Amino acid sequence: MQSKPRYPKAIGTLLGSQSLPGSTIRSLTAEGKRLNQLLELVRSLLPEPLDSHCLAVVNGKNSLILYTESSAWASRLRFFSRQLKSRMEDSGVSVGKVSVKVLITRGPGKTIPRKPRHLTADNAKLINEVAENLGDLELSAALKRLSRHVTVKS
Repeated sequence: MQSKPRYPKAIGTLLGSQSLPGSTIRSLTAEGKRLNQLLELVRSLLPEPLDSHCLAVVNGKNSLILYTESSAWASRLRFFSRQLKSRMEDSGVSVGKVSVKVLITRGPGKTIPRKPRHLTADNAKLINEVAENLGDLELSAALKRLSRHVTVKS
């Protein structure tokens, strides 16, 4: 009886392992390495700061798709796509069409802390005066409730 390894194997060891059944994992690993090399080539051909905003590349039949994080960077990459295509062909990589897409991430968005809004005593007095002179009773009552929320700054 063989003893089980005490610690799990590193994922890189497993993915590169010849003992894994099937060639799917090995072909996916090779494709990932090829795309990383292509990304590095594309980044080397892009000027700063475009190079750092090209996040991923995918090449298909006669096309190269660049992925970036925002529409602003996508526009700038599209503007440079003809020059990139020419530079890629000078480097020996045939590209039919270059297109750019925005990579949408599903992580938590940045929240901008808002400053709390305070109702001053002067504004509360004005709101209350308006409420007194309104014909609409519901709106008048709502404005009177609002006018009671005066914040005293310390």
